[in-house]
Amino acid sequence: MKKGIYLAIIICALSVLALGCESKPAATTVQGSDPATNKPAPADTKDNQEEKSQEIKVYYSDVQVMQLEPHTQTITFKEDSEKYSAAYAALQQSDQKELIPLWENIDLLSAKLEQGTLTLDVHIPDKARMGSSGEILALDALKKTFFQFDEVKNIQLLVDGKQTDSLMGQAELENPLTRE
Repeated sequence: MKKGIYLAIIICALSVLALGCESKPAATTVQGSDPATNKPAPADTKDNQEEKSQEIKVYYSDVQVMQLEPHTQTITFKEDSEKYSAAYAALQQSDQKELIPLWENIDLLSAKLEQGTLTLDVHIPDKARMGSSGEILALDALKKTFFQFDEVKNIQLLVDGKQTDSLMGQAELENPLTRE
């Protein structure tokens, strides 16, 4: 009987110890396009991994899909490169019933800013396809949302990694989209 109690205490102590060790942050490596520049990232601390936030206008369609309506959202991100993914995520959801997110079902595969050109690679499932007016509004919502960032001069939109002449087959797509 005593052996069973001691065994239970030892198991509990080991479990607590294992949970404590599991919560310690581990060093990770930053994956880049050039393997020579890969360096271990510092352990997560409050000082170097502080979340930033920024208020932006995100554009949604009205219920009739006739015009765009701006709505102020606060996005949060840890690194500047993550703010584009955060802005895209804001385009995918609306907390207002009367505002329809046109990018809701379109998956973002990657977002990368290089020399003023923001490259967004998306995947468009069949359920996300719209008519020509919806497609034009979706492109306008994308441009108005991302051209708020001063560093974004152009937007290169890729569908499954490929440059296309049309986003969904309805409206012509400029390559790249430029700030007007």
